[in-house]
Amino acid sequence: MQLTKREKTVVIAGASFLVLLVVLQFIVRPTTERISMLRRVVADKRDVLTDLRAGTSEYQALTEEVERLRSMISRQQESRTMLSAIERIGEASGLSENVLSLKPTTVTMDEEYEETVVEIRLDRITLAQLVEFLGKLESLGRAGGIKALDVRRAERSEGALRAVVQLATVSQIGPG
Repeated sequence: MQLTKREKTVVIAGASFLVLLVVLQFIVRPTTERISMLRRVVADKRDVLTDLRAGTSEYQALTEEVERLRSMISRQQESRTMLSAIERIGEASGLSENVLSLKPTTVTMDEEYEETVVEIRLDRITLAQLVEFLGKLESLGRAGGIKALDVRRAERSEGALRAVVQLATVSQIGPG
């Protein structure tokens, strides 16, 4: 069977069109879909990387803070010297006669650290004296701070206050 020149042209055009469709269907379309999917994945991974970098920075800052606190705790004095420091602050603030009691309580937090809470009862003090006393307590530079504060009017003194301050500190158990 002989094909005419026109039939050959139609068959070649049809075969070319069929080859073009196969190339588009099985090579070009999957490639473009893969490229667009990879672009989305790269964008998502960049977002994840940005979040990871932010998390790393936060982790490093927290690690540095933990190390600073551990260093502060290891340099810290024992609770007996804390009591004497509180007494010195009371005397410096002119409150030695107003301090009713100093009551230390120690609680083990875990196998490495313990928390010492000193309850300080003050009577017949002014608000200015209390603020000065609390400021000096906070400036002790210890790991911890004022845990609780209860202030009431003194019963028999006009304009005077009665206060209970709980000062909490954390210290290392045993040799550091």
